[in-house]
Amino acid sequence: MIDKRYEFLIFSLLVTMFMSLVISGVLVIVNLGLVDNFPIVWFNAWIKAWIVAFPSVLVIIPMVRKMIVKIVK
Repeated sequence: MIDKRYEFLIFSLLVTMFMSLVISGVLVIVNLGLVDNFPIVWFNAWIKAWIVAFPSVLVIIPMVRKMIVKIVK
């Protein structure tokens, strides 16, 4: 079992992996259609998206949490 202190990191990793997978797949279909090499194009788009998404979420989530504390009673 993984220690509880890594929960945020693992949560961020999994959420960004799945979200970037779905979004990159949709965008590849919208922009190129179902081309012959779709899985390769999708994987390339996904890995690039995930490389940006994961570190972004590590910075953005704490900022959003601070904003929510100020907004919500």
